[in-house]
Amino acid sequence: MALKELFKRGISSLLKRKKTDPVSGDTQKLITYTKEAKQLPAKQLAKQDAQLPVKVDRKITDDLLMGQDRQPLFGSSTYDWVMKKGPGQYSADDWINHLTSSRKVNFKVFGKNATRTERGPKRFTYDRGSRFAGKEATINKEELFDTNLATFDNLGNISGGLLGAAKRFNLKLSAQDIGNMIKMNPANRLKPIEYGGVFNSPKLDTILKGVTSQIDDLSKTSPVAARIFPTIKRNLEGLKRAIQSGDQNSIKRNYTELRSDLAALRGQEAFNQNQKVQINGLMGGLDEIVRISKGGGGVKPVKYANESSYTLPGGTNYRETVFVLDEPILGNRSTMKSTGHYEDLKNNIMHVRYDTRITPDGKKAMVIHEIQSDANQRIAKQLTAKEAFSGERRINPFQKDIEMDLLVNSRTKLLTDMDDAIAKGQFNKSRAISDDLRSVNKQINSTFQRADDYNYPRNYKEKLDYFPLLDADAYGDYSLKFLMNKAAKENFDYVAVMPFNKLHFKQGYKAGNERFYGYASGKGIGNKGQAVMPQLMKKAARFQDSKAGTIKLSLSDPNKPYKIVDVDTFKYPDGVNKGKTIKSTTHTDAFEEAAPNTRLIESSNPNLYFDAFAIEVKPNMAYTQKLYKAQGGLVVDMFKTL
Repeated sequence: MALKELFKRGISSLLKRKKTDPVSGDTQKLITYTKEAKQLPAKQLAKQDAQLPVKVDRKITDDLLMGQDRQPLFGSSTYDWVMKKGPGQYSADDWINHLTSSRKVNFKVFGKNATRTERGPKRFTYDRGSRFAGKEATINKEELFDTNLATFDNLGNISGGLLGAAKRFNLKLSAQDIGNMIKMNPANRLKPIEYGGVFNSPKLDTILKGVTSQIDDLSKTSPVAARIFPTIKRNLEGLKRAIQSGDQNSIKRNYTELRSDLAALRGQEAFNQNQKVQINGLMGGLDEIVRISKGGGGVKPVKYANESSYTLPGGTNYRETVFVLDEPILGNRSTMKSTGHYEDLKNNIMHVRYDTRITPDGKKAMVIHEIQSDANQRIAKQLTAKEAFSGERRINPFQKDIEMDLLVNSRTKLLTDMDDAIAKGQFNKSRAISDDLRSVNKQINSTFQRADDYNYPRNYKEKLDYFPLLDADAYGDYSLKFLMNKAAKENFDYVAVMPFNKLHFKQGYKAGNERFYGYASGKGIGNKGQAVMPQLMKKAARFQDSKAGTIKLSLSDPNKPYKIVDVDTFKYPDGVNKGKTIKSTTHTDAFEEAAPNTRLIESSNPNLYFDAFAIEVKPNMAYTQKLYKAQGGLVVDMFKTL
């Protein structure tokens, strides 16, 4: 059976399973679709097909929508660029040239001048009429890997993926073939799982308002109530704050005290039976509030609000979002596994923790405390820049079906050619075929074989699990844009990130944290150079016509002026700041009225605020966000030799 026919069948069946927009031999009216063609060799079919005026429809929609009619959370600028290629079919080399750039490099060999071509990322600018007209986008090497469009060897030659298979068998692909692969990228299929956000529950809000109103009514009924109810109101405020911050210990403490006070009040002779029934109703309302705060209202309670090394106290509306790939990942040691922290989830790729803070002029900021990938952190440390996206130690199994169909049938043909070469005494040719067979067998055997099934020879580097968004810059960018989208929908004014010297030093000195989160200035290690998150904010701001820079944020709620103040001291043990000491002020609690061990710090007091780097939220951020940043952080030099 012709390899080209098998290839087309592979694409058609895969895209049908994935519910995308297949481009079949039938719709293209290719010769290879006819029954007679199935008996012809691939070379002859390819020649006949090349003589046909092939026109393939492309599904072109608004920017980043990837052919969809609705707004997905994330979209691909690479898809937009692919659709610019035109309605025909193109060779693998055509597509590689369209999706990457090249440059000439001069060097010397034994003292003589020589030139080679190196290939790097493709940059393009959106046309007029586009929502992003004039904005530059970059086709990221990591996206080509995650979509399984292409992998490259150490010399920059195409070595795998759909384009690798197409090049091996001299096949042509349409823009829609490439676009469908991009749509099926596993990074586009991540699902956010929310922890916290109980304060957004309409039911909880209604109950809290009702309880507050009933307490106000009862407080006016007798002198006994007037003496007890200030304490009850204070504990109710404490319960509200605890729910907003997700502090389960504080929720339990305030709830217990409220129940005790109401029970004592119910025993007073000054209250009649109707009033005691009303108090019973209040106690029932408190029970329901606590039930909802623990997830009883369909909202998962937060897990790490009290982790002082990862969360700065004083904010409100503390939340956690975990991103999961809710489907088996073939070839991993376990196809569905918990990767850490959130044991109730499987294939959890990364998580972000954040809360709400206020600026001096009363604007709201969604503030990032931590972004972490338990799945990819360990894997990334074991890979060199060259290994990250080469497809050897870390193999992407998604969309491998088509490539595997071609490789299996290629092996059959190579075996036939080998027998023929040996029979004719063509030993040089048979050795060359043998090398090809070895390469094909290695690709087939390694793709879906589990990492722990390997028998590793000495000095062999083990196969590692695959999860999308390997690089810290990549999952940091994804998390940032998710929050930008959420902030726009929830009417926030900024998305900010906690500076290293405000929070992250509490984990001990880690150069990676200093580089990733940076300082309020936007700078990185030693308060110099670039930091990852501020740099991502700057790039997002340019793309979204926004601004990024330093703002001031509240240490605690400005409407609660009585603060419990704490100060952490830290001395840099290493790095360019070795020996330098920093102090970080925190507000561990805040109250509307004076309380023991509190200090009065009003909203106009500069000491209420600290500096952080932020991006200004714009209304258009509520629409589809661009997936992948400009360059991969693991690959410092993106250019590879052809």
